Amino acid sequence: MSEKTYPYTAWVLLPSFKPKLETFVCHASYGHEEVQTGKWYLPDAIYETKAKAIAAGREKIKTQLADLEKRREKLNKKIASLDKAERE
Repeated sequence: MSEKTYPYTAWVLLPSFKPKLETFVCHASYGHEEVQTGKWYLPDAIYETKAKAIAAGREKIKTQLADLEKRREKLNKKIASLDKAERE
């Protein structure tokens, strides 16, 4: 987003990944922005449109799935090591 005048509305993703329209009331220190309820968001967690918020959420899910797959591979190697040790 370019220069902002407060208040303005934008979209954020809740921890449940549900997009929510928020009204931002001020810019705070360390780059955070405050909404009417007193919550703070970093600029990279604020989206101009609902579609952009949803797309960002999908990208986060892809990253999380990739991380889970890496963990699964490591666990499978550990299981294989235990199975091999059990057969010896």
